[in-house]
Amino acid sequence: MSRAAQEMTPVDWRGDPGSARGDLEAEFGALGVIVMPGDAESPILTPPVRGALHQWLFEMNSEAELKAVGLKPRSRALLSGPPGCGKTTLAHHICARLGVPMVVIQSSEMIGKYLGESGRNIGKIFRSARRNSYDVALFFDEFDALAKKREDLGTQGADNERSNITIALLQEFDRYEGLLFAATNVTKDIDPAIWRRFQLQIEIGLPGIAERFAICRLYLAPYDVADQTVTALADAFAGASPALIREGCESIKRALVLGPRMSLPTDLRSIVQRFAASASASEGMPEPALWADQRNTLATLADCPWPPELAS
Repeated sequence: MSRAAQEMTPVDWRGDPGSARGDLEAEFGALGVIVMPGDAESPILTPPVRGALHQWLFEMNSEAELKAVGLKPRSRALLSGPPGCGKTTLAHHICARLGVPMVVIQSSEMIGKYLGESGRNIGKIFRSARRNSYDVALFFDEFDALAKKREDLGTQGADNERSNITIALLQEFDRYEGLLFAATNVTKDIDPAIWRRFQLQIEIGLPGIAERFAICRLYLAPYDVADQTVTALADAFAGASPALIREGCESIKRALVLGPRMSLPTDLRSIVQRFAASASASEGMPEPALWADQRNTLATLADCPWPPELAS
């Protein structure tokens, strides 16, 4: 296994994951969902993002050397990119590499109905993280819902509450020394003062051909699919998010298992055509080749080696 492959493999959780999960769920309650290091998946990343990730992981494992020159490892990252591009997977993977559980917080659920409730929710999350006996990472999903620019706000009571949310976040960020992630699809909506609190801003774009090939290969397993066929599928998903590619590959496997029992055709062209009729890219995303040029895409797939065998 290459050094890069080794570095991208999640470490084992060294405690009792069942006990730790129960303790953390009791601590964070309804404000966050606990994901443990052993549950992580290895992301398939473009070379620039992979390089940035390796450098950051190396940095976080070099605390003593950085301290000698008056520095600390960076601990806050804003992850941006289209829906389904793997922001949560990436954050979870980093936590797994460091051996810490992650608390996934839906930012919209932090916003309360009553004056001051949102700030109290934010304070509770950070207090729980600081006093917890386990080292935990915080992950704020859909962060733009929580950290809206203050100049976009008016003078109504709800707008004042939004401004108070931003102030509460700034105060907590400045006090918190643990690992913290936030994810957003809309970076332009985030308050600049909060933006500056993130030491890293990592944009995760749509996968290129090499990444799409690797994603298809991963999620078509345990079927031993010919390289020509995997390449054609990767081309069919040009412009698709990793989540949509995974959905397509799992649909293919599902059709191979269930198609004969349902008297449905199981040639690749028919399987992919049925998938295309039942799925699509998220609103605002590019239209992948499978939908934009379906006729030619399906014709290419019809010429690929098929069906595959289960890998021995």
